[in-house]
This record gives sequence, structure tokens and C-alpha cells, in this order.
Amino acid sequence: MHIRKKLFSILSILAMVIMALFGDLFPGHSLIEPESARETDDVLTIWYTDAYLEEYIRNAAVVYEEKTGVKVVSTKVSGLEYLEQIQKATIDDGYGPDLFVLGSESLEKAYLSGLCYELKDSHRVLNSTYFPEVSLDAISYSDYKLGYPLLFECSIFVYNKTLLDQIVDTYNENQVNATSSYGEGSTEEEGEVIADETPTEFVPIIAEEILPTSIVEITNFALKYNLPEGCESYFKWCVSDVLYDFWFAGAYLDVGGEKGDIRDEINVYNEESMYCLNVFQDFKEFFSMDLDKYTYEDLLRDFEAGKILFITADTNIINKLEADKKIEENPFAYEYGITSIGMLNDNLKSKGLSVTKIVSVNGLSENKELAEDFAKFMSVDYSSNLYSRTGKLACNYQKEYQYPQMEDAVRTYENSVSLPKIVETSNYWVLCEMVYTKAWDGEDVNKLLKQLSGQVKKQIFGIYVEENHIETPVVSEDYVFDE
Repeated sequence: MHIRKKLFSILSILAMVIMALFGDLFPGHSLIEPESARETDDVLTIWYTDAYLEEYIRNAAVVYEEKTGVKVVSTKVSGLEYLEQIQKATIDDGYGPDLFVLGSESLEKAYLSGLCYELKDSHRVLNSTYFPEVSLDAISYSDYKLGYPLLFECSIFVYNKTLLDQIVDTYNENQVNATSSYGEGSTEEEGEVIADETPTEFVPIIAEEILPTSIVEITNFALKYNLPEGCESYFKWCVSDVLYDFWFAGAYLDVGGEKGDIRDEINVYNEESMYCLNVFQDFKEFFSMDLDKYTYEDLLRDFEAGKILFITADTNIINKLEADKKIEENPFAYEYGITSIGMLNDNLKSKGLSVTKIVSVNGLSENKELAEDFAKFMSVDYSSNLYSRTGKLACNYQKEYQYPQMEDAVRTYENSVSLPKIVETSNYWVLCEMVYTKAWDGEDVNKLLKQLSGQVKKQIFGIYVEENHIETPVVSEDYVFDE
């Protein structure tokens, strides 16, 4: 044991020297250990499953040790039966982690297994000053706070700003020309000159004003404005992935309530969800999209080539587009933006699906309070380094963002829905994807949502619950009547 600690100390010092030479990991703190640094035998262990977290966690551990004298050992493990591995290592083998990273949807399973510690939050950071409400809901189970929100992923509406500016310029120019043509023609009748009626003064539009704020407004945009040369589509998304579909009916697919942990709160079969899913069906015809025609990668390539104006993408697109701007051959040559779409139409809301990764403290650890301090350090104090080390976006609000689109993505995340935490609904993602896929293929939306409700309740309560029939609402949007 002493040999292991001595070896780790040597490696830690070497790592600190290397990091000091190659980067400023934590502004305001030197990586060269000061003479006053405390000698301590405290060692924390943290487990994670995602390879992209490796550099971030190791660097955070180096800085934390320099700051506190506490060593942190990080270990990447398989995501297969992750919680079972933690439980076995902790109870049977005696080397389980003090803290671990997991998706919020697994929180109930972790808590019921005794693996989640109810946090003290002595630094008072688990509140809306530091984190979006959706993050606070993600870490909550049965009114307990069981983790620190670390990072999130969700779908966002991205648009080509360069092309949008071209659309605005062309539209304004055409309107000015049309306006100036009034009055040019006149007629003379029996010696009297009759001039054409003078139109009202044309007010030019600006890009920010015409950006859609609802999903249905995208169709209105397509009916009113012409695409620039070379741009082939107004709007596309990967229909085969529920992450990008969920926006349509997500606000009205309630499983488990806001925190996703209440078994009696299941409401997916309702008039609102049916209306929204029928609009989803309509979009197939309006934008002439086939389910299997495009992969997500195909759409990204077309967007970067300027062939698509609007696209629904995941938050990783920010890192990709910024990196592609810097490549020498064929760089991404456009400006882009993220627009907030929080409504389906003028009356119905729209919410996307999000995934929140959290740092939890092992309830069976002997170093729970110390582990919580490091979890807070990773999620708050050191979070300004998360994007540069992982390409992922921190849940913690940042004082400033490297790119303005990052802040826009956070605003989208604030309007998202997390996966439920209820153990029996671990396949909810798959069930929703099946509903959207079948709806896209033209199946009856009423029947699909009724079946989804019955299936979810059967998984939770053990018996199939037959829902009372609700009449399908009639979709009455402008695009329905336009030819």
C-alpha cells in the first residue's frame, strides 16, 4: 500500500511539472507545489465511463491536489453494468470509488442500491444562481440532491447566418424595387392625368426579426422567403433519432413529473401530444423528407456546404464547426447561430430532450464529505476548463463563454426535458423513438400514444392500463391550407 502511494506521488509530481510547462489549467493558481502545501494521506478515487472525460478529470485532479493536498485517482471503466461494478467493487472487493460520473436517468437505480449519498451542499451552490433548473431537477430524487451537475447534451436549432443575411438582403431589395415601380405608370384620360396609388413606405426587415420562434413558423418562413442559390433545403433533421424528433411533442410527454421520479405522474396520451405529433407527420410532406434517406453525418456535411438553412443538431456541433473553420482544406466558410424555439405554434409549447451527466458521491465511501468537495470542484470551480478539455458544455453558468453560440445552447438546455429516472422506464428513449418513427410512416397518432401510455404504465405497475379514448384534435395551421 505504501509503495502504491509513493509511486502515485512521484507520478503526480511529474504530471504537475508537465502541466505547468504546457498550459494554464487554472488561472490564478500555480501548478508548482508551494512549500506550504500540506502533506496528507487522503486519496480519493473517481470512476467514469466516457473516454472524452479522461483529460478533464485528470487535469482537475492535478489542480485539486495542488490546491488542497488531496490526491485523486481516476479510472475509466466499462459502461456495461456500471452500477453493478461499483457496488461489487465497494462491497465485495473493498476498492470501490468514492465518487462516480453517471447519467441522471440512472439516479434512482443508484440511490436504491445505496450508492448515492445525500449531499450536504455546504458551499451552497446547488441552486439556480449556479445551475439551470433542469440541471437541479436532474440531480434530484425524492427531494434529495444526489449529485453535482457536470455537463449536458441536447438538441439545438442551428441556422446558417450567412445565408439568412443573403435572404434578408434579397427580400429587401425586391421589396424596394416593387415599391419604386408604383407611380411610374400613369394614364391620361380626357386630358386628366391619373397617377397610380402611392403605396405605404417599405420598412426593411432584419435577420433577427424573421428567425422562427416556433416550429410551425419554420413552414411560414419557407412559404415567404426564397432560398439563395446553392441552398437546397429550408429545414432538415435526422428523423430516425428521437433526440432530434422529441421537440415536436416533448412538452406533453410527461413521465415522472419535472424530476422524472414520480410513478403516479404519467401523462403522454392527451390532446396536446396528439396535436403536436400530427404536426410532426405533416412536416414529412411539407419538407419532402424520407426517414432513411439521410444520416446525421450526411446532414452535417450538407449544412457545412451551405445546402441547408436550418438544422436540428446536438451540442457537439459547436465544437465541430469551430474546429472546421480552422482546417486548411475546405474550411467551414459560413457564420452560424442558434435560435431559441420554445413553442410548437402560437399556443403549444415545444421542449427538446437533454442528457445531464452528474458527479455523485458513493454512499458507501468512508470519505463522503471530501468526495463531495471534489465533486463540487469539478462541477463549479474548474468547469471553465470543461469545454477546452472535452468539447462538452458545462451545466454550471459561466461568467463568459468562448463562443456566443455556447450561451445560446445553454438557453436551449434550460427549455429541455430529461429522461425519467424510474428504473422500470429505462427503455423510455426506445419507446419514444418507435412512436415517432411509426408516426412518420403514417400510423395513427391517437393509437400510438395510447399504446405508449399503456406500455409505460404496465412496466411501472405490472399491469396494462387501458386509457379512456380521447378524440384526435384537428390540426389547423396555415401550411395545411396552402398549396
